[in-house]
Amino acid sequence: MRGKPLAAAIALSLGAALVFLFTQAVIDGERRRREAPLKALLGDSGFERLMRGEPSDQHYLGNSLLAPDFSLKDKDGKPWRLSDHRGRVVVLNFWSITCPPCVEEMPSLSDLAQLTGGRDDIELVAISTDADWQTVASVVPAGSNLKVLFDPDKAVVGGKFGTKLYPETWIIDRRGVIRLRVDGKRNWSAGIALDAIESFL
Repeated sequence: MRGKPLAAAIALSLGAALVFLFTQAVIDGERRRREAPLKALLGDSGFERLMRGEPSDQHYLGNSLLAPDFSLKDKDGKPWRLSDHRGRVVVLNFWSITCPPCVEEMPSLSDLAQLTGGRDDIELVAISTDADWQTVASVVPAGSNLKVLFDPDKAVVGGKFGTKLYPETWIIDRRGVIRLRVDGKRNWSAGIALDAIESFL
C-alpha cells in the first residue's frame, strides 16, 4: 500500500518538473522570437553587447531616453511636429543626398513606407539635411509614401539628436521614448525590419 502513494508522489514530482521545464522553454522561445529582428538589424555581437549594457558608438538599445521634440517642414512647407505623433511608433531616418549609403538605402525606406502607409500605428519619416525637395527629389522614388522633412542647418539632426554620420535611424515608441538607434545602411524592405519596428508597438 505504501508503494502506491510513493509512486504517485514521484509521478507528481516528475510531472511538475516537466511542466516547469516546458514553461521555461516556451518563455525562452518567446524571448528569442522577440529578439530575432533586433539581432538581425544590429548583428548578434552588437545586440548582445547592448543587452549587457555595454556602451556602443554604433547603436543604442534602451527604454529610458525621451526623444527631444522638434518641428520641421515637409516638401510642401507644412510643419511636422514629433510630439503630435504620440501613440504611434515613429521611425526617423537621418540622411543626405551627398551620402552614398543613404541614397542606396532610400528605395528600401520607400518600400517600408509603402508597407506601413495604411497603418495608424507606425509613422515613417526621412529627415534630410539638404536644402529642399528639389535637391533630393531625384532619389526619392516617385509616388513614395515616405514623409520627407528638411533640416538644412542640422538643428534637429545634429543639435538635438547628435548625429554626425549618415544614414542613422531612430525608433521612438508610442510614449515618445527612444528605443533603438541603428547606424549605417540597412535593408528596410526586409520583413525582419518591419518585425523589429513592430516589436516596439
